[in-house]
Amino acid sequence: MGNHHSANRHSAAIDDHTLSFLHKDNRDAFHTRSEVGSLRVTAHFLWEVDFSPYVLRTRLGRCLAAKGLGGIVAFDAQLDRPLLLKAIWLVDTQQWTEVAKALKLAAQRGFCQLPIYLSVDDMQRHDSKQAYLADVRVIALWKMVGRHVDFGGSYGRFELFDQPGGGVRALRDEPGFELDVNPPLPPTHPYHLHIIDDDPPVRSTITREGDGWAADNEPSTDASVSSFIMVVILTPLVANMCIGSSAMADVDRHAHGGVLDGLMNQSPHQPPNGCTAVMASIDDTDPHIETRLLLLTPFDGPFHGYITLGSRPDSNIVAVCVLTTEPPVGDPSDAFMDRRPSTARLMRVPLRQAVADMLMYQKELT
Repeated sequence: MGNHHSANRHSAAIDDHTLSFLHKDNRDAFHTRSEVGSLRVTAHFLWEVDFSPYVLRTRLGRCLAAKGLGGIVAFDAQLDRPLLLKAIWLVDTQQWTEVAKALKLAAQRGFCQLPIYLSVDDMQRHDSKQAYLADVRVIALWKMVGRHVDFGGSYGRFELFDQPGGGVRALRDEPGFELDVNPPLPPTHPYHLHIIDDDPPVRSTITREGDGWAADNEPSTDASVSSFIMVVILTPLVANMCIGSSAMADVDRHAHGGVLDGLMNQSPHQPPNGCTAVMASIDDTDPHIETRLLLLTPFDGPFHGYITLGSRPDSNIVAVCVLTTEPPVGDPSDAFMDRRPSTARLMRVPLRQAVADMLMYQKELT
């Protein structure tokens, strides 16, 4: 079956027929272990083929399409064969979901254009597979893609910098901008049950100051690296959001069927029903205020709308605020639901009617 390969090694076989190689319809379509099934040895022939850059680029395109990354990430045409093999490994074996979502959000905010093109320099941020694997996966990927997110002005780009002796800094290669990745958490910390190894919690003192960044804030812990990154992407938006585009209320978390208690206790990685993304963080200073940011609008929508929930352990009250960049309609004295009708419709799903009505019938904050 196939051409006999007379190398001195154990060969794969089907029905006692020795296989020298296996092939698919396309020469660049490598086999996976699951496709080979119960065969003891995959085709050694394929391991020895010196695939041309053209074939590798074709394979890379298939990998991007299979992962749904075709319109989000691309690779420079100047990549040579070793870097193309590296790119195939990165796309084929790594999980890009969190990175893809954050890049979509950044593109919607105008901070990058999709697809981003990873250059030779980007691919060389890790000089080996071992160096890449030494980092948490989300950080390792953002070391390559981060410079493509440009906030403009004094905000700069979302870059990650290696520190001498280990560790990483974000946004600025300066003291104070360090990220404490997967910090030790108290036994009762609510994030203990939700830690993801390759996207763990991160602690920092980074905050917005004026039209830029500062590192003198009280420390806070984000539920994941990707949560921290998405909050950073939204920060310039919050800083420039019109003050008349919000509604706010303080609500007992156990009232109205416990809807707010449910939202605060849900996994900080799982967006609630009706939400595109969730970002969660806890202030590490007393009284340990926990904040959840629920993105209501899709990544390709014409405006941004989101809910912020803030609670503290010594109170049953949750501060609920809805902010939006939806263009207003009607009269400034109208209720929020009439001024921002699309946002009002979206907020009904996660907040349910009773809590949503508390905000929708308000006049906008001025």
